[in-house]
Amino acid sequence: MDKRVGVIAKVTARPDKAAEMRAVVLKLAQHSREEDGCVRYDVLHNTAEPHVFVLVEEWASNADLDAHNLTPHVHEAIMKATPLAGAPLDVGRYTLL
Repeated sequence: MDKRVGVIAKVTARPDKAAEMRAVVLKLAQHSREEDGCVRYDVLHNTAEPHVFVLVEEWASNADLDAHNLTPHVHEAIMKATPLAGAPLDVGRYTLL
């Protein structure tokens, strides 16, 4: 059986685009939580740097995460977030111990 997998993604908006980026990541989270295999999908907002968001995800398997990454809502979020970004997306995939 495949182990659960975690993802930590740091999303940094340009400071003047923080509200727009917030809307993008919240919509992505809403759709992602409805997917098969999504165990957890949290959006954290950095209080010291209000243009920074951290997505904390947990998926039942690597296959579920791979399927998630191919969904239309992920591609839509990437397309909307790219022009709002103040830094490259920082994403890591982790094995839960």
